[in-house]
Amino acid sequence: MGAGFSVRPSGLSAGGQDMGDLQARCQLIAQYVVATLTSMSGSAGHAGLAAALKGAAGRTDTVYTGMWAAYGHTSQSLAASADTYSSADQAIANQIRALIRGGWRGGPQQ
Repeated sequence: MGAGFSVRPSGLSAGGQDMGDLQARCQLIAQYVVATLTSMSGSAGHAGLAAALKGAAGRTDTVYTGMWAAYGHTSQSLAASADTYSSADQAIANQIRALIRGGWRGGPQQ
């Protein structure tokens, strides 16, 4: 790793939670947008406009579904990375404790 670069599992975990929150917001926005467009199409009173609004609702749903999936994937990836880094940190700490308990004190034993 380059100089000055560090990874904090807590930061990754917090980022995963943030992405999870965005995922939930994305889903809620999509539901509102699609419901609004669908309602508008039903009350448009013009067949062409109603069809266009229904089409827009379908495309909007597709776009938001893609965004929702991306947020979910990123959230899960960040959480998994946080677990990996935490496990690696714990394994290194355990190895150091084992070395110290085993008698290693920074040089050969006499």
